[in-house]
Amino acid sequence: MRRLFAAFPLALLLAAGAANAQAVDAASVDAAVQRVMPEVTAWRRDFHQHPELGFAETRSAAVIAEHLRSLGLEVRTGVGKTGVVGILRGARPGR
Repeated sequence: MRRLFAAFPLALLLAAGAANAQAVDAASVDAAVQRVMPEVTAWRRDFHQHPELGFAETRSAAVIAEHLRSLGLEVRTGVGKTGVVGILRGARPGR
């Protein structure tokens, strides 16, 4: 779980970069990570303050789903019981 949250800002940046198909230098990535890090740290602290058992992470799933919706993503919940999937649709056909 800890690795997931550590990688989340990078995943967001990579997805955004791929969507824009622009070259991004390391300094830009570092700056973007620093901008989102306080929010990611707050999520980590919140999840640690409200621990849930495996396959019973209903609160965590709801928090994540709500955030993905706030980003404009299509959200599917209940994947593998408590999993959440955010779907980013592009303008072009394909997966």
